[in-house]
Amino acid sequence: MNCRELETQLTPYLDGELIDEARVAVESHLAGCNECRAHVEVERHNLSAIRDAVKRAAPHASEAFKSRLFSNIRRDHAHRRNVRLSRFMAVAAGVTVAVVVSHQAWKGYQRRLYEQDAALRHARQLPLEIEQSPENIERWFGGKLDYRVTVPRFPNTKAAGARLLQVRDKPAAYIRYDEPRKMGLFVYGDDNDVDVGATPAVGNSHGYNVVSWREGDVVYQLVTDLDEQDLRELVPPTPGATLDVRPAALQQ
Repeated sequence: MNCRELETQLTPYLDGELIDEARVAVESHLAGCNECRAHVEVERHNLSAIRDAVKRAAPHASEAFKSRLFSNIRRDHAHRRNVRLSRFMAVAAGVTVAVVVSHQAWKGYQRRLYEQDAALRHARQLPLEIEQSPENIERWFGGKLDYRVTVPRFPNTKAAGARLLQVRDKPAAYIRYDEPRKMGLFVYGDDNDVDVGATPAVGNSHGYNVVSWREGDVVYQLVTDLDEQDLRELVPPTPGATLDVRPAALQQ
């Protein structure tokens, strides 16, 4: 039993109307929950106060009348308590939705910041640290980052080389492709802080298209000046499909 379930059983529990199994469940929860235990004591005090008020208000009335009056007041009190609980739950649900929406908006904002930083770093055309085959590039990155770097093989392109860079606050692998046009691929680890999914999504920044997708905890961002038609040849059009990021040595 949790706190909300206890609230629904509170009235019959205080009235002694619960069967043994339900009563044991309530008392077991109360034994381990200080907040609910204090709440029950407050409600027990309220009931005692209501009963005393009924006696004072109608000292000469019959016991049957007092009983009906007490029951009506008690029912109204329970209704008000349940309304307060419902309102609280509605507010809590609203706050939860707002937090989720705000978090998603923040992640989308973070993605745009990473796209901007990747585009600017690609535009600088920094010197490469290794200019070898994709297989050797993958081996060169081994141990330099906390994740395994694979070099995608795009149609009609050739990897020119690679280097280590930062994309904002994240250490990243940078792989440059020179044919038919210069493209830069940034690969960095991310614990779901950035709003990037498995399906490639195209953004743009500083005159470049930036294609982002995720493989587990690793994000790929391809910065290119290719037009939409050329991008369609690189990015699979099927919803949910991802670019081929198998190790180059395993590809034909």
